[in-house]
Amino acid sequence: MFGEDIAPASTVLGPGEDAEVAVVGGIHGDEPSGVRAVRRVIESNPDLQRPVKLVVANPPAVASHRRYLDADMNRVFPGDPTSPDRERRLAAALLKEIEGCGVVLSLHSTHSCDDPIAIVSRSHPSVQGLAARLPVPHVVDPTPCVDGAFPVSAPVLSIEAGRQHTEEATENATDIVEAFLRLVDALPGTVPEADPTYYTMTDAVSKRPDSDYDLLVDNFEPVEAGTTVARSDDGAYVADEPFVPVLMSETGYDDILGYRGEVAGETLAAAREAWGVPPVE
Repeated sequence: MFGEDIAPASTVLGPGEDAEVAVVGGIHGDEPSGVRAVRRVIESNPDLQRPVKLVVANPPAVASHRRYLDADMNRVFPGDPTSPDRERRLAAALLKEIEGCGVVLSLHSTHSCDDPIAIVSRSHPSVQGLAARLPVPHVVDPTPCVDGAFPVSAPVLSIEAGRQHTEEATENATDIVEAFLRLVDALPGTVPEADPTYYTMTDAVSKRPDSDYDLLVDNFEPVEAGTTVARSDDGAYVADEPFVPVLMSETGYDDILGYRGEVAGETLAAAREAWGVPPVE
């Protein structure tokens, strides 16, 4: 109907075929660290204790080294299998691919930060619990700001593994996959205790797509009111109230610098209270 039949590329490793755990890379085709981590797992053929599905989500964009071909896949979930846009069809196909998976790890990279970041939805407490135990310093709920994202549409723990196109991001992604598989009892071994800080995105910071920007603040470092956050050839963006920069960069997005956020808590319990998550037994 649309000239080509496309689908995520998936492999199941481990004993059995009914995988309840999945690892996904390549939702954005210009973020190779997640795809490389998935392929490293497949090539290493680890001694898995339970079946794990390994998925490259957007093969056409990965092959083209482009973020997307028709639409940003991480903004169009749950997708549409009848859409003329590749990514909308792929989003629907990916959700079908992970049906039956109780938890999914999705791997990304970013222009904004060297440190890995966990992105979780306030709608999925089991994912929050896993994020709290992974080796990441920052856990962020994007729910107020991002529509159509994978973590909001399914029990997905999304990871920004590090700075895009760096070997460090690939190493971080590989280490996080290993830790994740241990936490879900797919690999033997333990994971060192983590101590992340939890944040909520509150709103996006717009920018002019045709202007060059210099970002003058660091992500996750609190900004006071009156601080010059960024300069462009059109002037300066000055904070009118305190906030925490989240996923801010000069080049990561076409129309925004990134997001303003706030600390939700220093513990998962405090963050869940801030997010309005009912007590988890």
